[in-house]
Amino acid sequence: MPVNDLGYRGWNGRRVARILRPIVVARSGISLIWRRKWLRMMLVFAWLPVMLPAFGIFAFEYSSTSPEMKQFVFTLLRGPLQQPELATLVISDPDAARHEVWSTLILAFFRYPQLFAMVLLIGLIAPMLVSYDLRTKAYLLYFSRPLSPTEYIIGKSAVIWFLLSMIVTVPAFMLYCVGVLLSPDLSVVSQTWDIPLRIIAASGVLMIPTTALAVGYSSLTSESRYATFAWFATWAMGFVAYQILTYSAMVGQRPPRSLRRGRIDYEALGIDVDRWRLLSPYHTLGKVEAWVFDLDPTSASVVPSMVMLVSITVIGFWVVRRRLISRLSV
Repeated sequence: MPVNDLGYRGWNGRRVARILRPIVVARSGISLIWRRKWLRMMLVFAWLPVMLPAFGIFAFEYSSTSPEMKQFVFTLLRGPLQQPELATLVISDPDAARHEVWSTLILAFFRYPQLFAMVLLIGLIAPMLVSYDLRTKAYLLYFSRPLSPTEYIIGKSAVIWFLLSMIVTVPAFMLYCVGVLLSPDLSVVSQTWDIPLRIIAASGVLMIPTTALAVGYSSLTSESRYATFAWFATWAMGFVAYQILTYSAMVGQRPPRSLRRGRIDYEALGIDVDRWRLLSPYHTLGKVEAWVFDLDPTSASVVPSMVMLVSITVIGFWVVRRRLISRLSV
Protein backbone atom coordinates (compact mmCIF):
# COMPACT_ATOMS: atom_id res chain seq x y z
CA MET A 1 0.00 0.00 0.00
CA PRO A 2 1.39 3.43 -0.84
CA VAL A 3 2.00 5.85 1.98
CA ASN A 4 0.65 9.33 1.28
CA ASP A 5 2.26 12.38 2.83
CA LEU A 6 -0.60 14.54 4.08
CA GLY A 7 1.60 17.07 5.87
CA TYR A 8 2.90 20.44 4.68
CA ARG A 9 4.88 20.37 1.47
CA GLY A 10 7.09 22.91 -0.20
CA TRP A 11 5.55 25.29 -2.72
CA ASN A 12 6.47 24.24 -6.26
CA GLY A 13 4.34 26.78 -8.13
CA ARG A 14 5.48 29.91 -9.91
CA ARG A 15 6.75 32.57 -7.54
CA VAL A 16 6.53 36.29 -8.06
CA ALA A 17 9.00 38.80 -6.69
CA ARG A 18 8.57 39.38 -2.98
CA ILE A 19 7.93 43.08 -3.47
CA LEU A 20 4.99 42.25 -5.79
CA ARG A 21 3.25 39.74 -3.53
CA PRO A 22 1.17 42.34 -1.64
CA ILE A 23 -0.14 43.50 -5.02
CA VAL A 24 -1.66 40.06 -5.58
CA VAL A 25 -3.55 40.33 -2.28
CA ALA A 26 -4.61 43.89 -3.03
CA ARG A 27 -5.78 43.04 -6.54
CA SER A 28 -8.04 40.27 -5.30
CA GLY A 29 -9.52 42.53 -2.62
CA ILE A 30 -10.11 45.40 -5.03
CA SER A 31 -11.73 43.13 -7.61
CA LEU A 32 -14.17 41.76 -5.02
CA ILE A 33 -15.08 45.19 -3.68
CA TRP A 34 -15.37 46.76 -7.12
CA ARG A 35 -18.25 44.45 -7.99
CA ARG A 36 -20.49 46.34 -5.59
CA LYS A 37 -22.52 48.94 -7.41
CA TRP A 38 -23.06 51.09 -4.33
CA LEU A 39 -19.29 51.50 -3.97
CA ARG A 40 -18.93 52.80 -7.51
CA MET A 41 -21.78 55.21 -6.88
CA MET A 42 -20.14 56.38 -3.67
CA LEU A 43 -16.90 57.12 -5.50
CA VAL A 44 -18.82 59.17 -8.05
CA PHE A 45 -20.54 61.21 -5.34
CA ALA A 46 -17.23 61.60 -3.49
CA TRP A 47 -15.88 63.46 -6.51
CA LEU A 48 -18.65 66.06 -6.50
CA PRO A 49 -17.16 68.26 -3.72
CA VAL A 50 -14.09 68.88 -5.87
CA MET A 51 -16.23 71.33 -7.87
CA LEU A 52 -16.19 73.84 -4.99
CA PRO A 53 -12.41 74.35 -4.66
CA ALA A 54 -12.10 74.06 -8.46
CA PHE A 55 -14.47 77.00 -8.85
CA GLY A 56 -12.50 78.86 -6.18
CA ILE A 57 -9.27 78.43 -8.17
CA PHE A 58 -11.11 79.42 -11.35
CA ALA A 59 -12.43 82.57 -9.69
CA PHE A 60 -9.02 83.48 -8.32
CA GLU A 61 -7.25 83.10 -11.66
CA TYR A 62 -9.85 85.27 -13.40
CA SER A 63 -10.08 87.81 -10.57
CA SER A 64 -7.43 90.00 -12.21
CA THR A 65 -9.79 90.72 -15.13
CA SER A 66 -13.15 90.40 -13.37
CA PRO A 67 -14.04 92.58 -10.36
CA GLU A 68 -16.95 90.26 -9.56
CA MET A 69 -14.61 87.27 -9.32
CA LYS A 70 -12.19 89.22 -7.14
CA GLN A 71 -15.00 90.14 -4.77
CA PHE A 72 -16.14 86.50 -4.67
CA VAL A 73 -12.64 85.29 -3.76
CA PHE A 74 -12.32 88.02 -1.14
CA THR A 75 -15.65 87.02 0.44
CA LEU A 76 -14.80 83.30 0.30
CA LEU A 77 -11.45 83.75 2.02
CA ARG A 78 -12.69 86.22 4.59
CA GLY A 79 -15.88 84.31 5.40
CA PRO A 80 -16.05 80.49 5.17
CA LEU A 81 -12.28 79.92 5.03
CA GLN A 82 -11.54 82.50 7.79
CA GLN A 83 -8.45 83.92 6.10
CA PRO A 84 -8.85 87.73 6.34
CA GLU A 85 -5.13 88.45 5.90
CA LEU A 86 -5.00 86.31 2.75
CA ALA A 87 -8.17 87.99 1.46
CA THR A 88 -6.51 91.37 1.80
CA LEU A 89 -3.40 90.07 0.03
CA VAL A 90 -5.52 88.84 -2.88
CA ILE A 91 -6.75 92.38 -3.41
CA SER A 92 -3.33 94.03 -3.18
CA ASP A 93 -1.01 91.41 -4.78
CA PRO A 94 -2.70 88.38 -6.39
CA ASP A 95 0.57 86.86 -7.65
CA ALA A 96 2.04 86.78 -4.15
CA ALA A 97 -1.15 85.21 -2.82
CA ARG A 98 -1.46 82.48 -5.48
CA HIS A 99 0.50 79.75 -3.65
CA GLU A 100 -1.34 80.25 -0.37
CA VAL A 101 -4.76 80.48 -2.05
CA TRP A 102 -4.25 77.22 -3.93
CA SER A 103 -2.92 75.51 -0.81
CA THR A 104 -5.85 76.79 1.26
CA LEU A 105 -8.43 75.51 -1.23
CA ILE A 106 -6.75 72.10 -1.60
CA LEU A 107 -6.45 71.78 2.18
CA ALA A 108 -10.15 72.61 2.51
CA PHE A 109 -10.85 69.77 0.06
CA PHE A 110 -8.78 67.43 2.25
CA ARG A 111 -10.32 68.56 5.50
CA TYR A 112 -14.04 68.83 4.96
CA PRO A 113 -15.86 66.89 2.22
CA GLN A 114 -13.20 64.28 1.57
CA LEU A 115 -12.43 63.52 5.21
CA PHE A 116 -16.08 62.74 5.85
CA ALA A 117 -16.18 60.65 2.66
CA MET A 118 -13.07 58.84 3.90
CA VAL A 119 -14.66 58.01 7.26
CA LEU A 120 -17.77 56.65 5.57
CA LEU A 121 -15.92 54.70 2.88
CA ILE A 122 -13.43 53.03 5.23
CA GLY A 123 -16.18 52.33 7.75
CA LEU A 124 -18.08 50.34 5.13
CA ILE A 125 -15.13 48.55 3.53
CA ALA A 126 -12.23 48.10 5.97
CA PRO A 127 -13.98 46.14 8.77
CA MET A 128 -14.56 43.23 6.40
CA LEU A 129 -11.00 42.98 5.08
CA VAL A 130 -9.47 40.94 7.92
CA SER A 131 -12.48 39.93 10.04
CA TYR A 132 -14.05 38.10 7.11
CA ASP A 133 -10.83 36.12 6.56
CA LEU A 134 -10.73 35.23 10.24
CA ARG A 135 -14.36 34.14 10.32
CA THR A 136 -14.19 31.98 7.18
CA LYS A 137 -10.57 30.90 7.76
CA ALA A 138 -9.69 32.29 4.35
CA TYR A 139 -6.36 33.42 5.76
CA LEU A 140 -5.27 29.76 5.58
CA LEU A 141 -5.64 29.96 1.82
CA TYR A 142 -3.45 33.04 1.69
CA PHE A 143 -0.73 31.59 3.88
CA SER A 144 -0.72 28.24 2.12
CA ARG A 145 1.35 30.14 -0.41
CA PRO A 146 4.75 31.75 0.22
CA LEU A 147 3.26 34.87 1.80
CA SER A 148 4.42 36.50 5.02
CA PRO A 149 2.10 38.25 7.50
CA THR A 150 3.69 41.59 6.64
CA GLU A 151 2.98 41.10 2.95
CA TYR A 152 -0.60 40.12 3.76
CA ILE A 153 -1.08 43.25 5.88
CA ILE A 154 0.38 45.51 3.19
CA GLY A 155 -1.84 43.89 0.56
CA LYS A 156 -5.00 44.37 2.63
CA SER A 157 -4.01 47.95 3.46
CA ALA A 158 -3.36 48.65 -0.22
CA VAL A 159 -7.06 48.04 -0.90
CA ILE A 160 -7.91 51.01 1.32
CA TRP A 161 -5.04 53.09 -0.03
CA PHE A 162 -6.29 52.57 -3.57
CA LEU A 163 -9.82 53.67 -2.72
CA LEU A 164 -8.64 56.68 -0.72
CA SER A 165 -6.32 57.78 -3.51
CA MET A 166 -9.33 57.72 -5.83
CA ILE A 167 -11.30 60.15 -3.66
CA VAL A 168 -8.49 62.27 -2.23
CA THR A 169 -5.16 62.23 -4.05
CA VAL A 170 -6.36 62.06 -7.66
CA PRO A 171 -8.93 64.90 -7.28
CA ALA A 172 -6.33 67.02 -5.46
CA PHE A 173 -3.90 66.60 -8.35
CA MET A 174 -6.70 67.51 -10.73
CA LEU A 175 -7.27 70.71 -8.75
CA TYR A 176 -3.61 71.61 -9.18
CA CYS A 177 -3.72 70.86 -12.91
CA VAL A 178 -6.85 72.99 -13.26
CA GLY A 179 -5.04 75.86 -11.59
CA VAL A 180 -2.07 75.54 -13.95
CA LEU A 181 -4.30 75.40 -17.03
CA LEU A 182 -6.29 78.45 -15.94
CA SER A 183 -3.20 80.52 -15.16
CA PRO A 184 -2.12 83.21 -17.61
CA ASP A 185 1.21 81.47 -18.32
CA LEU A 186 3.22 78.44 -17.25
CA SER A 187 5.47 80.53 -15.03
CA VAL A 188 2.96 79.72 -12.30
CA VAL A 189 4.57 76.28 -12.06
CA SER A 190 7.72 77.85 -10.63
CA GLN A 191 5.58 79.47 -7.90
CA THR A 192 3.62 76.34 -7.00
CA TRP A 193 5.95 73.45 -7.86
CA ASP A 194 5.93 72.17 -4.27
CA ILE A 195 2.13 71.80 -4.02
CA PRO A 196 2.06 68.33 -5.70
CA LEU A 197 4.68 67.16 -3.20
CA ARG A 198 2.57 68.52 -0.36
CA ILE A 199 -0.48 66.70 -1.77
CA ILE A 200 1.44 63.40 -1.68
CA ALA A 201 2.63 64.05 1.87
CA ALA A 202 -0.85 65.05 3.07
CA SER A 203 -2.30 61.95 1.40
CA GLY A 204 0.17 59.80 3.33
CA VAL A 205 -0.76 61.55 6.56
CA LEU A 206 -4.43 60.81 5.88
CA MET A 207 -4.13 57.25 4.55
CA ILE A 208 -1.54 55.44 6.66
CA PRO A 209 -2.79 56.06 10.23
CA THR A 210 -6.46 55.69 9.31
CA THR A 211 -5.78 52.44 7.49
CA ALA A 212 -3.79 51.07 10.44
CA LEU A 213 -6.64 51.95 12.80
CA ALA A 214 -9.32 50.41 10.59
CA VAL A 215 -7.40 47.22 9.85
CA GLY A 216 -6.50 46.91 13.53
CA TYR A 217 -10.17 47.06 14.51
CA SER A 218 -11.00 44.52 11.80
CA SER A 219 -8.44 42.03 13.11
CA LEU A 220 -9.75 42.15 16.69
CA THR A 221 -13.05 40.46 15.86
CA SER A 222 -14.47 37.96 13.43
CA GLU A 223 -17.72 39.96 13.28
CA SER A 224 -17.27 42.96 11.01
CA ARG A 225 -20.20 44.84 12.57
CA TYR A 226 -18.25 45.26 15.80
CA ALA A 227 -15.29 46.68 13.92
CA THR A 228 -17.63 49.03 12.04
CA PHE A 229 -19.14 50.28 15.30
CA ALA A 230 -15.69 50.82 16.84
CA TRP A 231 -14.54 52.76 13.77
CA PHE A 232 -17.46 55.18 13.66
CA ALA A 233 -17.53 55.51 17.47
CA THR A 234 -13.85 56.53 17.51
CA TRP A 235 -14.42 59.37 15.07
CA ALA A 236 -17.78 60.54 16.40
CA MET A 237 -16.93 60.42 20.10
CA GLY A 238 -13.50 61.96 19.54
CA PHE A 239 -14.99 64.83 17.56
CA VAL A 240 -17.75 65.51 20.09
CA ALA A 241 -15.36 65.28 23.05
CA TYR A 242 -12.97 67.76 21.46
CA GLN A 243 -15.74 70.24 20.63
CA ILE A 244 -17.23 70.10 24.13
CA LEU A 245 -13.96 70.32 26.06
CA THR A 246 -12.50 73.05 23.83
CA TYR A 247 -15.41 75.38 23.19
CA SER A 248 -17.51 74.96 26.32
CA ALA A 249 -15.87 78.11 27.70
CA MET A 250 -17.46 80.12 24.84
CA VAL A 251 -21.01 79.19 25.82
CA GLY A 252 -22.84 82.36 26.79
CA GLN A 253 -19.93 84.59 25.81
CA ARG A 254 -20.01 87.17 23.05
CA PRO A 255 -16.80 87.73 21.08
CA PRO A 256 -15.33 91.23 21.29
CA ARG A 257 -16.42 93.61 18.54
CA SER A 258 -12.97 93.49 16.96
CA LEU A 259 -13.23 89.71 16.61
CA ARG A 260 -16.70 89.45 15.13
CA ARG A 261 -15.38 89.70 11.57
CA GLY A 262 -12.74 87.54 10.02
CA ARG A 263 -10.89 84.84 11.90
CA ILE A 264 -11.74 84.50 15.57
CA ASP A 265 -8.74 84.94 17.82
CA TYR A 266 -9.29 82.08 20.23
CA GLU A 267 -6.21 82.97 22.24
CA ALA A 268 -7.74 86.37 22.98
CA LEU A 269 -10.81 84.55 24.27
CA GLY A 270 -8.70 82.33 26.51
CA ILE A 271 -9.41 79.17 24.48
CA ASP A 272 -6.63 76.69 23.75
CA VAL A 273 -7.67 74.84 20.58
CA ASP A 274 -4.71 72.45 20.86
CA ARG A 275 -5.16 71.28 24.44
CA TRP A 276 -7.64 68.48 23.69
CA ARG A 277 -6.71 67.94 20.04
CA LEU A 278 -5.28 64.46 20.55
CA LEU A 279 -8.68 63.17 21.65
CA SER A 280 -10.05 63.63 18.14
CA PRO A 281 -8.54 61.84 15.11
CA TYR A 282 -10.22 64.42 12.87
CA HIS A 283 -8.51 67.39 14.52
CA THR A 284 -5.21 65.55 14.95
CA LEU A 285 -5.10 64.84 11.23
CA GLY A 286 -6.07 68.43 10.50
CA LYS A 287 -3.18 69.77 12.54
CA VAL A 288 -0.60 67.72 10.64
CA GLU A 289 -2.19 68.31 7.23
CA ALA A 290 -2.24 72.07 7.82
CA TRP A 291 1.43 71.86 8.80
CA VAL A 292 2.21 69.94 5.59
CA PHE A 293 0.60 72.70 3.51
CA ASP A 294 2.34 75.35 5.64
CA LEU A 295 -1.03 76.71 6.74
CA ASP A 296 -1.07 75.80 10.44
CA PRO A 297 -3.06 78.63 12.08
CA THR A 298 -2.00 77.85 15.66
CA SER A 299 1.30 78.43 17.37
CA ALA A 300 1.37 75.08 19.20
CA SER A 301 3.86 72.44 18.14
CA VAL A 302 2.79 69.84 15.61
CA VAL A 303 5.02 67.19 17.19
CA PRO A 304 2.40 65.72 19.61
CA SER A 305 -0.03 65.20 16.74
CA MET A 306 2.69 63.54 14.68
CA VAL A 307 3.61 61.27 17.57
CA MET A 308 -0.04 60.31 18.01
CA LEU A 309 -0.45 59.39 14.34
CA VAL A 310 2.79 57.39 14.32
CA SER A 311 1.69 55.57 17.48
CA ILE A 312 -1.68 54.69 15.95
CA THR A 313 0.08 53.38 12.85
CA VAL A 314 2.59 51.24 14.74
CA ILE A 315 0.06 49.86 17.24
CA GLY A 316 -2.56 49.17 14.57
CA PHE A 317 -0.27 47.19 12.30
CA TRP A 318 1.31 45.44 15.30
CA VAL A 319 -2.13 44.26 16.46
CA VAL A 320 -2.93 42.85 13.03
CA ARG A 321 0.38 41.04 12.78
CA ARG A 322 0.01 39.68 16.31
CA ARG A 323 -3.48 38.36 15.59
CA LEU A 324 -2.37 36.65 12.41
CA ILE A 325 0.65 35.01 13.99
CA SER A 326 -1.46 33.75 16.90
CA ARG A 327 -3.92 32.17 14.47
CA LEU A 328 -1.17 30.59 12.41
CA SER A 329 0.53 29.21 15.53
CA VAL A 330 -2.48 27.13 16.59
